[in-house]
Amino acid sequence: MTTEQSELARRRLWLGITNVGFWVLTTAVGLYWLTCYDTSGFNLRRLGFTFAAAVAVQAVFDFIGGAWLMPEPRSSMMNFLRCWSRGALGHTLVLACVGLLSFASFRLTGGFCFAILLATAGLALGRRQLLRAVAGVAIKELPSEGGKILTADTSDPAFTGGIVGFGQRAKSLLPARWLANLPKEELVAESSRRQWQMKNGLPGRAFILVLGWNVLGDAAGSLAFRLADRTPTEALLGHACWMTLWAFGGLLLLPALSRPTVFAADRAAADSGCDPRRWISRFPNVVGEDGSSNSTVQTIFYPIPSAEFRLRQLDQPPSGFVPGNLARSNLYYSWATLTLLGRAVHCNVGRPALWVFPPSA
Repeated sequence: MTTEQSELARRRLWLGITNVGFWVLTTAVGLYWLTCYDTSGFNLRRLGFTFAAAVAVQAVFDFIGGAWLMPEPRSSMMNFLRCWSRGALGHTLVLACVGLLSFASFRLTGGFCFAILLATAGLALGRRQLLRAVAGVAIKELPSEGGKILTADTSDPAFTGGIVGFGQRAKSLLPARWLANLPKEELVAESSRRQWQMKNGLPGRAFILVLGWNVLGDAAGSLAFRLADRTPTEALLGHACWMTLWAFGGLLLLPALSRPTVFAADRAAADSGCDPRRWISRFPNVVGEDGSSNSTVQTIFYPIPSAEFRLRQLDQPPSGFVPGNLARSNLYYSWATLTLLGRAVHCNVGRPALWVFPPSA
């Protein structure tokens, strides 16, 4: 990475830390207010105002990340506003629908577990459609060796796509510019990494583990704050605040659990006859970040290790359980828990296409 890219990555990291920190502190205050004060006057109108205020505050962070701290090629201000407004509207509508589903779930069952299950399943099944709705990105299906691949034509340089679907229906989604610009050797290496993940069921494994993580968080919050004894509006606010803190815990824990998947996929590509070294070395320039020289910072904030670390691990045999891409998957599926953290982290802030498909390796 160039000096300019490294400096921009550092600034985006601090923006993400500030954005996430703001929501963590705000939701902690919200839980304190629910616990220690009389909240009997908190009705649907005030809940709606709180939701609108949260969306407005996040728009400020989005503007800084999407208009000011964007890597080249940077869109014009008008183009950014057009793309971002579409994304913000789509994301807000999804959260509103999840909120209505959560409200209904609480009225019918006394909790939010049913809403999390249904919303997470809907996000998994509708991911392709949401990419088009939120980011205006059309997906095309192209024939490939051993099946078909999906391509997405998006202007965001950090968009990496990912794996869509589970089991036999899983397909790799690649940026169209990769097919046009990457050397064949590097494209084959990345395709081999994804084929190995699909063959071993890692997308489905990550989905189940992330869903279990969020259901566990919901159960813990409901018990700790006795949400079942509250009015639906109070319970919904408490649920959103608690799940934001729970998602923050995931931001700290899940990157360390996700890195073995990156190493194992690199090793699998090498074992298949590819040499992924050139692709691993290029990848930081593609996504605009290369981990951190500080091991603590890298452990907490970077589920995709630095190229240097990946190249070192390439010579090591894979060991232990490989859970799948938990950290970046949970950024997307956290929509189902009424938190904005999936949109607030440093890699995503201000970039609608990445809200649906965060950068992954």
